[in-house]
Amino acid sequence: MSRKAIKEEQESRAYNWALLATLILLCSLVVQTPARVMAHFLPAQVKPMIVAWGGTIWSGQAGWQYRSLQGQFRWSLDPLALVRLGLGLKWELLSPGSRLSGKAMAASGRWELKGLQGELAGKEIRALVQSWEFPAVQVTVKDVTLQHKGQAWQGSTGRLEWPGGDMSYQVNGQKQALALPPVVLSLDGKSGPLEMTLTESGSGAGLATFMINGDMLEARLRQRLLMHAAGYHGVAEPDAVVVTSSQPLSSL
Repeated sequence: MSRKAIKEEQESRAYNWALLATLILLCSLVVQTPARVMAHFLPAQVKPMIVAWGGTIWSGQAGWQYRSLQGQFRWSLDPLALVRLGLGLKWELLSPGSRLSGKAMAASGRWELKGLQGELAGKEIRALVQSWEFPAVQVTVKDVTLQHKGQAWQGSTGRLEWPGGDMSYQVNGQKQALALPPVVLSLDGKSGPLEMTLTESGSGAGLATFMINGDMLEARLRQRLLMHAAGYHGVAEPDAVVVTSSQPLSSL
């Protein structure tokens, strides 16, 4: 081996050791840094929601409050994400009636929520989406993955199961009431908008499709869904799309 090749190999090894030492140093600093330091890096609209901090940046918890809801957010960092020059963590969101857990990752213009599992209380969903009304039953979240890169959704999957009941919502400014059977909301965001399909949990018959495109929510409601609406007397094939709407997500 030539002297030049030996020198290049030595420089490469020195660089690798320096990189490893830097990562170890960063990890040791993060392990000891109090979690409350994170408050300085939160968006302005999020800061008022955090009411208490505990633990360290590496593993800690924060108390939160939003409208009438309050609870706790727990996390632990994923060291492998640092090797990939990203930020990753395992997290758990708790409230009096809900529990949701999963993994989160963010790096170079993309973010991902992976393996979301848990249950959401209907009355707490109602506090978040005030223009809708839900019965006090649990929504089960199963293996939900959300991926977003640039302006598009990618590889989003999973499902939400709801045991049914009376609910109301707004379409084109008008309030509608439904008495739904058990339903499933399936996610599909392979490329572009995030599409969600609502079906009957028993038969799999289609009820509606929803699409999140940018900051807009587009809805297509089928005749089969509106047959569950009080006072609806429309006549069409069950699979026919009879109502379409588009509204900003902020209006929900």
